[in-house]
Amino acid sequence: MGARPHLPAGAGGAVAHEVLYRRWRPNRFAEIVGQEPVTTTLRHAVASGSPAHAYLFTGPRGTGKTSTGRILATAVNCREPADGEPCGACESCRVFDAGAALDLIELDAASNRGIDEMRDLREGTGYAPAAATYKLYLVDEVHMLTDAAFNALLKTLEEPPPHVIFVLATTEPHRVPATISSRCQRFDFRRIGTAETVSKLRRVAEGEGIAATEEALELIARHATGSMRDAESLLDQLSSYREGEVDAAAVRAGLGLAVDARAQELARATVGRELATGLAVLGTARDDGLEIRAFMREVVAVLRSLLLLKAGSGSAAVGLSQAEAAELEPLAREAGVGELVAALRALGALDFAGDAYDSLPAEIAFAEVVLGPVAAPAPEPVPAGEGRPAAAPPRRAARARPAAEPGRAAPARARPPARPAPASPPPAAAPRAGEDAGAAADDAPPAPPLIPGEGDVPEDLARAREKWSLIQEQARRRHSKAGALLNSGCYIKSVEGDRVEIGFRFPTHVDLVSNAEGGAVMQAIREAAADALDRPVEVVPVLWEELGRIPRSPAAAPRSAGGGHLVEEALQLGAARVDE
Repeated sequence: MGARPHLPAGAGGAVAHEVLYRRWRPNRFAEIVGQEPVTTTLRHAVASGSPAHAYLFTGPRGTGKTSTGRILATAVNCREPADGEPCGACESCRVFDAGAALDLIELDAASNRGIDEMRDLREGTGYAPAAATYKLYLVDEVHMLTDAAFNALLKTLEEPPPHVIFVLATTEPHRVPATISSRCQRFDFRRIGTAETVSKLRRVAEGEGIAATEEALELIARHATGSMRDAESLLDQLSSYREGEVDAAAVRAGLGLAVDARAQELARATVGRELATGLAVLGTARDDGLEIRAFMREVVAVLRSLLLLKAGSGSAAVGLSQAEAAELEPLAREAGVGELVAALRALGALDFAGDAYDSLPAEIAFAEVVLGPVAAPAPEPVPAGEGRPAAAPPRRAARARPAAEPGRAAPARARPPARPAPASPPPAAAPRAGEDAGAAADDAPPAPPLIPGEGDVPEDLARAREKWSLIQEQARRRHSKAGALLNSGCYIKSVEGDRVEIGFRFPTHVDLVSNAEGGAVMQAIREAAADALDRPVEVVPVLWEELGRIPRSPAAAPRSAGGGHLVEEALQLGAARVDE
């Protein structure tokens, strides 16, 4: 069934091992898996004696492009073809099957991409075949040729000698010039389905005496993502890894796959909005040394299967076994389509920034999915005549300017400030005792947001919270992970002397900020806080569960409450806040 008749001999007459994908390379059109439209057309062309002078084979890796080109070379030169298939018994077929034919010229365009190589190829087409009827040029990865090389090939490709056939193979057809592709018959090779891959792997395992369970073959086929060569290479690797039967556990262990119960467990926690459970799953996956990027791909695959099952697709269409489908169907019935789409969008777009083992991006994305989108709270109503609180300690006073008096036009957005220019305290300074509250409100920056139930905020804490945006920015500049952590829903909880406590909603984040990168993240945050507060401080990460019970993370509040750095700069230059 497609196996080569002889194994190559190594040094000293020893038989060298030949990898499975080479030993089981197809030798007939009928042995090409999953490309029936292509192989049927080529068989009919060979049977009618009218093959085209040039073909362009496109498609993903491992789908049979090069193998089909070799079979075409064997078939057009076969002495007694049967319905377009090579007989495999004549001298020509044996030479081509053994890979020893002089009239099959294979060229790797990745390493022979210049104009000189194409000129040599063009000159070679003028010579008659050495022993066959047709001379076939098989150019792999043809998109790697330079523009000059394509130009040198163009005329020969359009009108080659009658004894020459070109087969151009590529995984990136969009990079092949239209002047080249228009002179070829194009065949698009598709990814091979899971069921077809499993069927071929089963034949290979039986032929090689490899004991493998059906579940193990399905896992290998799915991991190969439509590439038969990859699937056969994985089976070859696992047969060496496991001396006995190759089962699903051996596949997971041998390939380091995260296709285990934890992927389904995290998907279940995502759908059920179980924050603590999901973060614990991610923590154990990280501690066990799993590649978090690969793990999240499996979680996304489970969520996709849930979406397809929710839409009414059968287990076969989803690519699941009956047992897997039976396990996921109850969860699919409970999940909402909107929740699944939101989870797929958030987790499918994860960016690990080059560190595939970092669990922080996955934890943040998972927490955002579970907690839902956060919305800015509406401004509190302000009785007419009241001003904004002047400075710390902030109280529950209005943050907006007083409403316009009856009969008075609303102030223009760009009106000049209606306040005397202060001579000595800067605009951001706190008002002194006895100073007019309305004028002081114009001088003071926006008060830090209040945490529900927190009561009056001490002056030191209020001033530190005014610098929160600056601390976040300084931390991000010093260390990217420090910036990500400080934007994950945390806030300054307390300030006592030189001790600054930053509260986090999740225990996992407290542990990460304390120990990440061997303390480098904590050092970056400490330096950022010291620069922003203009004094050395001791930064201590603590758990602050109350942050999870407010509708909007206070970490984002200082920026939105103040209107951003442009508004702050405008205030310092003399502008005044007005109502929307």
